[in-house]
Parts: sequence; C-alpha cells; structure tokens
Amino acid sequence: MNFLKTLFLAGFVSLAAPSFSQHESAEVEGEHKKDKGIYEIIGSGIYSYSPAHKTGVAGAEIHFTYWFDHTWGTGLSYTAKFEEDEVLNEIAILGSWNPLKWMTVNVGPNLVLPTKHDGYSFGAYFETEFNIRPTQWFHFGPVIGGVYGHEFELNLGMHIGFEF
Repeated sequence: MNFLKTLFLAGFVSLAAPSFSQHESAEVEGEHKKDKGIYEIIGSGIYSYSPAHKTGVAGAEIHFTYWFDHTWGTGLSYTAKFEEDEVLNEIAILGSWNPLKWMTVNVGPNLVLPTKHDGYSFGAYFETEFNIRPTQWFHFGPVIGGVYGHEFELNLGMHIGFEF
C-alpha cells in the first residue's frame, strides 16, 4: 500500500504543479507579455447524500485554484465529511472552467483517504458553482456536485470565494 501512496502523491504533485506557476503582467516598451493569472480560494459548507445508503452528512470543502485566464484554471480541493465517529478526508485535482460569467465547473480525479473502516478509494469529482459577484474579487452562491466512485454521492451547499 505504501507504493500506491507514493505513486499517487508523485502524480498529484506533478499534475498540480502548473496551478502554482505564474504569468507576468506588464507592457514593456511595446513588448506585450501574457496577462497575470488569478489565484482563488473558496470555502464551502456542504451536505453530502449517499442514495445507496439513504443517509447524508455535513461537510466542508476548500478549493485553491489558479486561473490562467478568465475561462480556464486548475487547482486542488480538500473535502472533510463529518460522520458520527470519524472525519472522512478527500483530495481532488481540479480542472476548472467558466462557461458563463456566473458559473464555474470543476472536474477531476478524487482520492478518498483511508479511515479505520476502509482503505483508499478513487473516484471522479464534479461540481458546479453559481457565482453571485458583489465585487470583482469576492463571490458567493450555491454549489451542486458529487463524487462518483465505488458509490455515488451528491453534494449540495453554499460557497464563499476570494480572488487575489
């Protein structure tokens, strides 16, 4: 199992590295450079429902995203789901897309970290955020998404996001 953990972490770091790269922003004596990217951090309160078990739990998510431009970004997501006797931890690598000014779609591979009852498991993470923007750097709104792995889970919640 240590080999699998090492392999996953190596892949995770190599895929996430572009999210931390920076683009310069300036116009120097007629020379045009790329626009600087935007960093974003989002916190969400969620309710995760499992149709197979007909149960749900409260949880929290945090996303850290680097936007290359106004349409495409990449980042990391951490989710904690609070069950009665333990906390379930999940990590996802995100590909992010703004198909509309007020909507963000996040998709990517998801890793459920081991608990005292289960080992590692992999799945697919997907989520749509609806963004209400009172300012250019702050937004909030509902989120809907889920994780499809050995079972399906539906997530509903509210997010608050900051861009810098």
